[in-house]
Amino acid sequence: MKLKLAAVGAFALILTACAQQEEPTPVYVQPSYDKAGTPSCPGGYQLATTEAGQTVCDPITQ
Repeated sequence: MKLKLAAVGAFALILTACAQQEEPTPVYVQPSYDKAGTPSCPGGYQLATTEAGQTVCDPITQ
C-alpha cells in the first residue's frame, strides 16, 4: 500500500513539474523627464515603448 502511494505521489510530482508555466511579465521602471519633457533612464536601462504605447525604461540584457 505504501509503495502504491509513493508511486502515485512521484507521478503527481512529475506531472506538476512538467506543467506549462505562464511567461513572467516584465517589470519596467518609469523614466524621469527633464523640463523640456525629454524622458531619460538610469544606468542599465534603455527607453522602450510597451504594446499599450507607454514610454518605459527596459533593463538592458547582455
